[in-house]
Amino acid sequence: MTTIEINLPRDLAEEAGEMGLLKSQVVAELLRDEIRRRTFSDLLQHGGYAANGLAAVDEPDRTAPSRRRKG
Repeated sequence: MTTIEINLPRDLAEEAGEMGLLKSQVVAELLRDEIRRRTFSDLLQHGGYAANGLAAVDEPDRTAPSRRRKG
């Protein structure tokens, strides 16, 4: 585990605390969700390539003949 310290406006900290949003487990879940959202957004913006250097998402080979059944 890592300990972090953040500075928030008093009213925001009070409201978040009252809602239980400042608990470690909740903050971790919120951060994970935001990381997933941003990663997905990066994939969409870059046509399958993540900004952080992840491999390309597999796309169908558009030069290969179609294998659809007719009829």
